[in-house]
Amino acid sequence: MNMSFKSGNAYLMKFRFTRPHPKEKYAICVCEEKPLFFFISSNPRTRFQKDSQLKVSPNDLPFLHKNSFVNTAEVVTCVIPHTCEIITDFGSIPNHIKQQIKMIVQESETLSERFIDIIIRKL
Repeated sequence: MNMSFKSGNAYLMKFRFTRPHPKEKYAICVCEEKPLFFFISSNPRTRFQKDSQLKVSPNDLPFLHKNSFVNTAEVVTCVIPHTCEIITDFGSIPNHIKQQIKMIVQESETLSERFIDIIIRKL
């Protein structure tokens, strides 16, 4: 099985760095070379500005079971097998979701310019 990432794909992954135990998380790859990800969570991350949390539904991302949020306020890296492992590759997310993520990222107050540039180019 190929265990590499592709920008714009969504994954279910097991992250080893979550506390108190490893956790399965949905994530969107925004740069395959680094690799960089945004987490998808069932609740918005309240410590970040509301406009950094993109609301998505099962209509947008059919693997979801309920409305969720893409946290664009912080980017996470993943190195197989050290910090994570792929459980499921759901393939490419829809273009309208990619465009919404890019629009939000362009206005980000939490991401560095370097990450903003990478995400805009790679997603």
